[in-house]
Amino acid sequence: MHNNHEPSARNSRRNRSVTTMNKKGMELAISTLILIVLGIAILIALIFSITGGFDKFKSSTNPFLDSNEAQAVKIACQNACNNNVKITYCCNQYEVGDLNLFCNDSKLEIPCDIDCSEFSCE
Repeated sequence: MHNNHEPSARNSRRNRSVTTMNKKGMELAISTLILIVLGIAILIALIFSITGGFDKFKSSTNPFLDSNEAQAVKIACQNACNNNVKITYCCNQYEVGDLNLFCNDSKLEIPCDIDCSEFSCE
């Protein structure tokens, strides 16, 4: 007669197969979870790119002077400084993107000795 409290060889094999199945099930759950997270990340990136989010990121990471418009203004202001043309350097206002700048604005990064505080633009 078998004692009900002692595991038989048959029960032992069944327990091992259940343990093996649980490990495989765990691996399946982890890989599925990783795929779901990657899918969500790709979906967010796709929505972000469709709505123009990357354009905003790109424009915010580009330096101010990378635009052709800003380079042209910088060259004109540098020429005005080199030729000591105070009326151009101190009084002309340039539109760069959505900014209105004078040549002595620090954003243009022009080294110049012209002092506009003592010059009247009238």
